[in-house]
Amino acid sequence: MPFFDPIGLDLKTLFSDRHMFTSREAWRTAGFRVLDRSDNRKIMVAGHPSVPGILFKKYSTATTSKDQREHYAHRVEGADRLRTFVDKRLLKHVAVPHKWIFELPHVHSYRGPSYILAVEQFGLLTDAQTRAAYHSIDPDILRDLCTVLFHFRGMDSSSQNVPIRMDGRIALIDTEHWDRSNNKSYLRQIGPHLSSDRWKLAKTIFDRLGWAGSSFKGTSKLFEEEDTSSGSSSY
Repeated sequence: MPFFDPIGLDLKTLFSDRHMFTSREAWRTAGFRVLDRSDNRKIMVAGHPSVPGILFKKYSTATTSKDQREHYAHRVEGADRLRTFVDKRLLKHVAVPHKWIFELPHVHSYRGPSYILAVEQFGLLTDAQTRAAYHSIDPDILRDLCTVLFHFRGMDSSSQNVPIRMDGRIALIDTEHWDRSNNKSYLRQIGPHLSSDRWKLAKTIFDRLGWAGSSFKGTSKLFEEEDTSSGSSSY
C-alpha cells in the first residue's frame, strides 16, 4: 500500500496561485522546490516541504488541459500495469512509484478542469553511482530488470529511467512509454555499463525469456542505436 494518502492533500492551499504554472520561476515563487531538468520546456517537476516524499509534475499553460490529462493518465496506467506485472511475477528487486492525478482548484480552470500529476518520490543513487552499480549488478536484480524490459519493450533503459534506489532495488520510473514501439534493442543504454560477465548473463536471460537470438549475434546490434537520452528521467 502507498504511504501517501491522497485524500489528505490540501489542494486549495498548495495550488492557490492561478499564475504559478506559467513558468518554472513562477512555480518556485509560489513556494515549491522546482527541479532542474534538460527538458524544462516540456514538463515541470517540483516538490513542496508540506508534502515530503511526493513530486508534482505539470505542463505549462501552453499545453491544453485535455492533452495534459491524457498524458498524465498514460503515466498512471503505465505505473499500474508495471506494478501489477511486478507483483504477479514476484519480482522483489524492482519497484514502481505510485502516481495520482488530481484536479486543481477552480482558480486554474480557464476553459475547463485543470489537472496535475503527483508521483511517489524514491530515494535514489546519483546517476554516476547508478552507472557504477550496474557494472557488477547482482544477478538476481539484473534478472528482474531483464524480465520487465522483455515484456515492456518500449521503456527507456537509460540510467535516468531505471535508476537504482538506495535500498538496492531498481526504480522503474519510466511509466510514460510502457507501450511504445518495440523496435529498440534491449538494454541499449544500460548495456555499456555492464561488465562482460553481466552482459553475458543478460544475453542468457533474454534468450531464456524467448527472444529470438538474432539481436544477440554480436554486441553491435545491442548498441548500434545512438544514445539520444536527454539526460532527464520520465519520472
